[in-house]
Amino acid sequence: MSDRLSVNKIKQIIKEEKKKLESEGLISDDTVKDVWSGGDNLVHKIDYMKVLGIKEAKHRKKAEVYKALREKLKRSIKGRR
Repeated sequence: MSDRLSVNKIKQIIKEEKKKLESEGLISDDTVKDVWSGGDNLVHKIDYMKVLGIKEAKHRKKAEVYKALREKLKRSIKGRR
């Protein structure tokens, strides 16, 4: 006999484990109506930049400085050739 599991054996194991978890009260077999319908309850309009305290202007200034330094470095490398 092979050591490999068949699809039917895997399904049987899953069913047994599900029954065991249900009997222990760890999972529920109850279904919730319209759970996949979505709607307003799934969307929260949050300004993450504000909530996380990210200062966009501060980061833009740093990016501009780095851009200027990069350009200066490119010019200096081209001038040496």
